[in-house]
Amino acid sequence: MSRFKKIGVAASAASALVFIGAPQASANWSSHIDSWTDGQESRRWSDNGTYSQVQFRDCYAQNAGSSAQKVSLIMWSHIALAPDKKLDTKTFTNCFNGNTSWSNGEWTDVPAGPNTLYFEADKVGNGGSCCLLFVSEVKVDTSKAD
Repeated sequence: MSRFKKIGVAASAASALVFIGAPQASANWSSHIDSWTDGQESRRWSDNGTYSQVQFRDCYAQNAGSSAQKVSLIMWSHIALAPDKKLDTKTFTNCFNGNTSWSNGEWTDVPAGPNTLYFEADKVGNGGSCCLLFVSEVKVDTSKAD
C-alpha cells in the first residue's frame, strides 16, 4: 500500500471514530448561564415533536439597569449543509424578579419530525453587547404533556 493510501485509510478511520464517539444531543436537560451576551448559543438537543420549552430561573443582566432587565431568545433548528431555520423569538422578563421567579418560553413552530434545536441570546438588556446575562437555572423540555 502506498504511503498516501495509508494516510488516507488512517484519516478515514480516525474521523469515523470521532463521529461514533461524538456525544448525542439530549432531549431534556438543565444547566445555567454565566456571562452571555448577544449572539451566544446554547448547546444542541434532539426534538422529535413540534414543541420545545425553555425555562430560566433567577436571571440578571449585568450593566442593563433596572428598567432593562430582560433577554430575548431565538430558537433555531439546525439544518445540515444549509442555513439553520429561525423559529420564534421570546422575551423573558419574569426570571429577573428574584431567585424563585421563572420565565417560560414555549415554541410550537418546531418543524415536524426529528430536529436538532438550540437557542440564541438575541438581545440581553438593551442589546448591542452592552450586557452580560447570568441565569441560575436553565431547563429545556421537549414534552408538551408535562
